Amino acid sequence: MKFFYSSIIVVLFLLSIFDLIVGLINDAVNFLNSAIGSKVASRKTIMIFASLGILLGAFLSSGMMEVARKGVFDPSYFYFSDIIFIFLAVMISDIILLDVFNTLGLPTSTTVSMVFCLLGGAFSIAMIKMSSPLNNEPFHHLTLYIKAEKTLTISIGIFLSIIISFTSGAFIHYFIRSLFSFEYESKLKYAGVIWTAISLSSMTYFLIVRGLHSTLQGFMNDNLTGFSLFIQHFIKWIHHNFFVFLLILFSTWIIVAKIFVSLGYNILKFVVLYGTFSLAMAFAGNDLVNFIGIPIAGIQSYNIWKEAGSPPAEKFNMKSLSGNVQVPSLVLIFAGMIMILTLWFSKKTKNITSTEINLSRQNEGPEKFLSNSFSRGIVRFFLCFVNYFFEFFPKRLLVKIEKNFKQKKTQKEESVAFDLVRASANLTISSILISIATVQKLPLSTTFVTFMVSMGTSLSDRAWDRESAVYRVSGVLKVIRGWFLTGLIAFTMAGVTAAFLYFFKAWALCSLIFLIVFVFYKSYKKYHKKIKEEKPLFDTIVNLTLETTLNKTFDILKPILEYIEEIYKNSIEGITQENLKTLQSSRNSFLKVKENFTSIQNSLIQVILKTKNSEPIAGILYLHIYNKTKEIIESSDIITNHTLFHVINSHKPLKYQQKKNLLKLENLMIEHFNIIKKITIDRNCKQIQFPCPIQNQILKKIEEQMNQQVMGIIYKKYGTKNTFLMLDLLLQSKKITENIKDIILLYHNILSHISSKQDASFLAF
Repeated sequence: MKFFYSSIIVVLFLLSIFDLIVGLINDAVNFLNSAIGSKVASRKTIMIFASLGILLGAFLSSGMMEVARKGVFDPSYFYFSDIIFIFLAVMISDIILLDVFNTLGLPTSTTVSMVFCLLGGAFSIAMIKMSSPLNNEPFHHLTLYIKAEKTLTISIGIFLSIIISFTSGAFIHYFIRSLFSFEYESKLKYAGVIWTAISLSSMTYFLIVRGLHSTLQGFMNDNLTGFSLFIQHFIKWIHHNFFVFLLILFSTWIIVAKIFVSLGYNILKFVVLYGTFSLAMAFAGNDLVNFIGIPIAGIQSYNIWKEAGSPPAEKFNMKSLSGNVQVPSLVLIFAGMIMILTLWFSKKTKNITSTEINLSRQNEGPEKFLSNSFSRGIVRFFLCFVNYFFEFFPKRLLVKIEKNFKQKKTQKEESVAFDLVRASANLTISSILISIATVQKLPLSTTFVTFMVSMGTSLSDRAWDRESAVYRVSGVLKVIRGWFLTGLIAFTMAGVTAAFLYFFKAWALCSLIFLIVFVFYKSYKKYHKKIKEEKPLFDTIVNLTLETTLNKTFDILKPILEYIEEIYKNSIEGITQENLKTLQSSRNSFLKVKENFTSIQNSLIQVILKTKNSEPIAGILYLHIYNKTKEIIESSDIITNHTLFHVINSHKPLKYQQKKNLLKLENLMIEHFNIIKKITIDRNCKQIQFPCPIQNQILKKIEEQMNQQVMGIIYKKYGTKNTFLMLDLLLQSKKITENIKDIILLYHNILSHISSKQDASFLAF
């Protein structure tokens, strides 16, 4: 068994590296989003500042490590084997959970994951021990094993940070925006210098001075020598001369800010970059315990057991783990280096940023989340409340305040998600809140803090206007719901995993390692498939000309028409043969087409805007093609839905003549699809006859079949369900035909216009 526990320590060490990687991928957005969203500098510059912050924060984080060892449970009530199984279960569950969230592109909390994994693992082992025939302890003894009060304090602190962060971000930034307005450039000489000094002074005090103080508290006074002793005396002087030090700090940054402004440099850029460094440092100082705290505690447990002479692991009490243990600085620096390498080389970090930026961006654009009744109710309530509340204020005052929250039209069209004023506020408020918690050794969630501060500042900036509020509120609620779900999943996974390890030991360990490898492989495949599917068509083009727009519509239309043709064919064959599997496959294929078309729909306004500086006619062409394609997709929606509904509910099958008519119609429709597909492939209409004879044949065939259906109803040959199904199939086939006909004619005319420069009045609505 000695070899078994040695193997577990090796596994814990390897898992800690993986946990650092997946943890950083999830949390990188917390300190990168403000700089990336405001485009303060190149990505390389932003990463350099973030890397320096991570390295320093990792070095200063040792004071938090005791949370992993004794923050959730009492080690004195567990044996060495129990402790090792708990730690191993926590690491395995945490890695799998975070990797799944990263692949899905959803931000979650590494702190919540770690705390609830510890709680779940300890709870599971404690219940097994208490219910064993040897102990047979009552349920209330669980409070001896689990530190319920401490766990509750941690949990309340984590979830209270949601409210505190949101309100802090909203109220503080409201006054900052009132001071600066959106035309802040003219106010940088005075207001900008003062805000810069306040921001940098607060971040410097909390992150540097308080951070060093937190680290030095882990040393005994006898162990302080040289520079450490000097720092301790310096910090003591600060405590006795707090206001003097704050004045010196503020004055220093005022001078620095004045120098930057006099040189013509936008001082807010420095604030955002310094804030990125500060928040990265706060992240590493507060969250490093989530990644390496468990493995370090496991190694410490193993050393205690080994120094005791390696007694039976199932009987060796781990009371010694409750003592204070200093983490070597080399371990912390090594962990920091792994996080920095992950930050630079992992592509998944870019995948997580979209949610927060999308919910907090100032400009209009596609909304990632749908509204729901709860979000609509919240928005309506606050609209009524605000209207009632502002009745108590003079209208002149409200008009004067409102001027500071109005953007120029040029500002609305910029590609940045928000400006430097909001970016600096996000970073300053988040850094201070996280640093306070770090000093108090309270593990809060950096994801909760940075996300909710960002939501609060976007609210006070009027980014959540009446056009987007219900979608943004719905998105925030969905993210918060995901955070609570994280705690539940983490608790359950760790509990089940710990019990599995407790009973099956080596076999369980091998099985779980295989599970981790399998999950990583599947997430890797899914991530790259998702990135490939989400590759945008228009991002690399600044100005769209008529010819480039035409080529892009060919690129968009070709795959859609191929899918629609296959969907139509399967729907007709499925309903005539009453093949439920074929109809379900057809419906699923349609839903994929609809999902892909949503991204095209979301980019409509941006694409039209890209045509304004070159040829506005290109935007009109794109709008026409978009409109006709949308109508074809809507018709396909009805066909796939109604055919599946008819068969899945076991309604009476179609009559022989109806089936025969539909199959003839299908052949004509496929022939028509082939004509438009040929145009999208060849990108010309030279070999296409106008008007296309097949179009008239389809319309004539549909009219004949509708007449037959009417006669069948008169003579009571067809029932109600049969009639409505046939009418839907015929009418939607007619709409598809007419829209394809319009697209072919549109391409014919636009290609003639490009070659001969003839009048483009045919594009008018």
